[in-house]
Amino acid sequence: MWDKSDTYRYNWNKKVESGICVSGFLGQYQTTMDIKGRFALPAKLRSVVGDDEKPLLEGDLTITKGLEGCLSLYPKVEWESIKSRLSSLNFTKKDSRLFSRRFYSSAGIVTPDKNGRILIPSHLVAEGQLKKDLMVIGVNNWIEIWDPIRYQYYLEQYSGSYEDVAERLFTGDGNQDE
Repeated sequence: MWDKSDTYRYNWNKKVESGICVSGFLGQYQTTMDIKGRFALPAKLRSVVGDDEKPLLEGDLTITKGLEGCLSLYPKVEWESIKSRLSSLNFTKKDSRLFSRRFYSSAGIVTPDKNGRILIPSHLVAEGQLKKDLMVIGVNNWIEIWDPIRYQYYLEQYSGSYEDVAERLFTGDGNQDE
C-alpha cells in the first residue's frame, strides 16, 4: 500500500532497489494560476527524485512551447537530453531550423519558490492561452501545462485513436524515433 510519506523515485529506466518506484512524472492535476502568472506545482510531482535522490523540480527548470497547444516544463536532466538531441540535427534542414527557433526562443528558466510555485512568463501564458484554471499532467520525463478546455478538446479529438496508436507503437508498426 502506498504511503503519502513515501518519496517517488524517478529512476530514468533504472531499477530502484528500495522504496516505492514511480517511473517518472505521472497523473493529472487541476490547479489555478494567480493574476501574476504563478501556480503551485502539485506536491506529488514535486516529490519525484532523480538518481541523486534530489527532487527533480528544485532549482532551475525550463518551460517552453509544447506540442498540441500546451506548455512543457522540463527538469534540468531532461532539458539537457533534449538540447543534445536537437544539437545533433542537421542545421541546414529547414525543419530543424524552424523547430529550434520556435522551441528555444519561447523557452525560459523558472525556479520554484519555497512553496513550489513557478512564474510562467507572460509570452507563454499567451502561447498556451492560459487563464485562471490549469490542468497539469505528468508525461514521464516532463510536465505539460494546459488550459483545461483545450486539453479536453485535445482528448476528445483523439479519443478513438488511443488504441490504434498503442497498437502501432507496441507492435512494431510505428517508429517512435521518427
